[in-house]
Amino acid sequence: MTRHLILDVSSLARWTGPPVGMMRVEHELASLARRRLPQITLCFYDPRENAYRPLQPEWAGRIIGWQGAIATAALDERQSRRRLLPSRYPIVMALERRRLTARSARTARWMDRLQRLVLAPRAHQFPLADKAGNRLALVPPDLALGSAMLLGPGDIVLSASSDWLYRDITALGRIKRQRGFRLCVICNDIIPLSHPEFFSAADVAVFKTFWDAMFPLADRVLAISRQTESDVLEYCAGSGLRPGATAVIPMGYRAGDDLSAAPLRPGLEPGRYALFVSTIEPRKNHALLLRVWRRLLAEGVPQRRRFKLVFVGRPGWMVQRLLAEIADTAAFQGTLLHLADVEDAELSTLYAQAAFCLYPSLYEGFGLPVIEAFARGRPVIASTGGALPEAVGGLSPCLDPGDDEAWLAAIRRWIEQPRVLSEAEARVRAGFARPDWEIAGMRIFEAAGFFSAASAASGHAAGAGLGGS
Repeated sequence: MTRHLILDVSSLARWTGPPVGMMRVEHELASLARRRLPQITLCFYDPRENAYRPLQPEWAGRIIGWQGAIATAALDERQSRRRLLPSRYPIVMALERRRLTARSARTARWMDRLQRLVLAPRAHQFPLADKAGNRLALVPPDLALGSAMLLGPGDIVLSASSDWLYRDITALGRIKRQRGFRLCVICNDIIPLSHPEFFSAADVAVFKTFWDAMFPLADRVLAISRQTESDVLEYCAGSGLRPGATAVIPMGYRAGDDLSAAPLRPGLEPGRYALFVSTIEPRKNHALLLRVWRRLLAEGVPQRRRFKLVFVGRPGWMVQRLLAEIADTAAFQGTLLHLADVEDAELSTLYAQAAFCLYPSLYEGFGLPVIEAFARGRPVIASTGGALPEAVGGLSPCLDPGDDEAWLAAIRRWIEQPRVLSEAEARVRAGFARPDWEIAGMRIFEAAGFFSAASAASGHAAGAGLGGS
């Protein structure tokens, strides 16, 4: 009989940045578990003890809700403390402990002020607050986490697999073999292995070490698309690895957003901009859109329609020259806008009021921004890279990511011909039928073995009386 159903939220528990793709997966699964599935235990993998430790209920909401993180510098031997001067770190964390456990709001405010004074010369290097100025909680591990869980046969761990930098996969494998618990892992993609040219050699090496050990270690690998599953099986065959059983479980999307929660930025007009949501990195192919947009400007197309191109996403790696090009507003006559660190409410507004969306990526394991656009009724011009045709499902055109002429013609047509764009929008509204996160999350938990299809349909998972930790 299953004793523990564990959802590994280690990556999310470390995260203090804006919501991004892989973090959103853990966030949605953890939120669903807290709302509806109390028998699932949210856990953090402690690298010092090589053990899973449950999040304490009083801190779980902040840690998985983008409002804070576990202060992991003391746990991670490989994590540098250069964000703070070494002499400051203990002081700041002692003040943070007092702030978080203060019995009065006045005491908490004083602790916050003292922290800011201590960090004044380098405050930008420590996550006291998010980009919007909201205070983040950095919870000491002894407050945030319970005792290490002793796992055994019948226990199941589901990992979203996005914290390979901090996971001693060799130690985890040894513990799994000794104790006999079941391990299921979600694989978003293996692009660093199939297309290493888009990443640093050091990152590829860490990624490869993790997955070369994880594929044969996991009892089940949950791929987020048929393309990802195919890539995994092809890679394992070529590397002499025998992976666990695989299954394809597509991701969900957020439904029911308040689309009026945030206004458009000054200079943007509803229905008069194309939107590309993605981290800025070479694989995403922003360069193609810049080439095409220059040609459209030379033809006068955006100017005649008061039309703009909007990039939403944080800068990534290997893009210094590209960022300089994007920042040259004069070259694009004020028609190109880059928004970094956009909050969810504003992103919903940007999706909802865009004329259409773009996704020219060279390769994807899924393509969540396509689904998010479709969910808001926006058509998308996507590429044929990786799993994107799967995500599109025939509802919008998919073009060769290296064919500038095809992209030029398609974007020009959707800007200049409202009837053609309306027909594309109608196809999306009539044909989009993806599951939201409530349904997709239940399917993921079911595929991991957390409960049966029958209990999922009832909305209350089997084994609810089995408890967590």
